[in-house]
Amino acid sequence: MESPSLEDIFFEYSKSANLIAKDSVIEEYNKEFIKLTGLPEDRLKGVNLKDILDTRISGRFVEDLHTNLKVDGSIIPVLVTCIPLKDGRIFLSMKPSEKLLEGFKSVFESTADAILIVDENGRIFEANPSFYRVFGYERDEIIGRELTLIIPSEFHEDFKEMMDKFKREGEHPLAGKIFETKSRRADGTIISVEMSLTPWTFNGENYTTSIIRDITEKKKMEEELRAREEKYRRIVEKFIQNALALIAEIKK
Repeated sequence: MESPSLEDIFFEYSKSANLIAKDSVIEEYNKEFIKLTGLPEDRLKGVNLKDILDTRISGRFVEDLHTNLKVDGSIIPVLVTCIPLKDGRIFLSMKPSEKLLEGFKSVFESTADAILIVDENGRIFEANPSFYRVFGYERDEIIGRELTLIIPSEFHEDFKEMMDKFKREGEHPLAGKIFETKSRRADGTIISVEMSLTPWTFNGENYTTSIIRDITEKKKMEEELRAREEKYRRIVEKFIQNALALIAEIKK
């Protein structure tokens, strides 16, 4: 059997996401890079590194640089090694950063807001401890279940349309927005929530991460404040009307 060439070792057999670029433009890449980005091959060649990496790659030797790979609005923390080649080209090897992922895991588990990860089929992939506290579920009751579990029935059709688009195109109409909506707890009660949603891709699969804040009490206080303001407005209007009527009577 013929021994593999260096190019085969770096591209065909490597478990890292590798690419070669010249003047910051991608010329070659391996299948692991395709899996990491989740992009079709026809979108990879000719891509400029400055458009997909948070850190500028100068062309000098760099080992285990912590940075982010940006793909269609998604952010993937990676470790990058850069090796200068001849002809001004550079060889880049990258892999998901375990250190940064551990940092994200710590935030994921300790934040007071509910965090929910959903796959492109609309099924719950992971949730943090605050989600279980806010929504009243146990872990084995939601993992793998459809997200419609916590969505009021009147929104199910809209949710299905959005997820179909997300699975088909990798784009989500609510990406990058902060919005208010209604959600359903395990006991059936409907709560007001504020949400932000971020889509991302890993190994060719699309996911969304939602940060969810229960604002039910806040909305209740806002409604009570509006009701009090309306009550006082009517009292003042009535007082003015009576005062004007009294003045008119005196002038007769």
